[in-house]
Amino acid sequence: MAGGGKYDFDFSDKVILVVEDNPISFKLMDAVLKQVKANVVHAVNGKKAIEACTSSTHFDLVLMDMQMPEVDGLEATLKIKELRPSLRVVATTAHTYPENVLACQEAGCDGFLTKPLQFRQMFEMMQSFFDKQD
Repeated sequence: MAGGGKYDFDFSDKVILVVEDNPISFKLMDAVLKQVKANVVHAVNGKKAIEACTSSTHFDLVLMDMQMPEVDGLEATLKIKELRPSLRVVATTAHTYPENVLACQEAGCDGFLTKPLQFRQMFEMMQSFFDKQD
């Protein structure tokens, strides 16, 4: 992974569903993911994420905010995993109590990232998932 960029990852062949209700948080996530050439699709809440995963199978990974109105991240993850068990879902949350981590795991999350996000850590996790897919 040598090179000149801030992040030496290339996800240009990946489609990431970012489930985030906060517009500022989404803009930041979108900008950072574009630095690694990821193709980003936005869902503003869990209900929209479920709809997106129902109508399309082209997602490679879901970055799921856990605290959202209407349908929260736990419920959305459960539904998405019913639809697509092999689709990787990574929880993103500021709530890092052990019971929150356990609830995310029980809902089917494949990874857990603490907000504020450490982007290199996020990219390394994503890369490890994609390496296992190939």
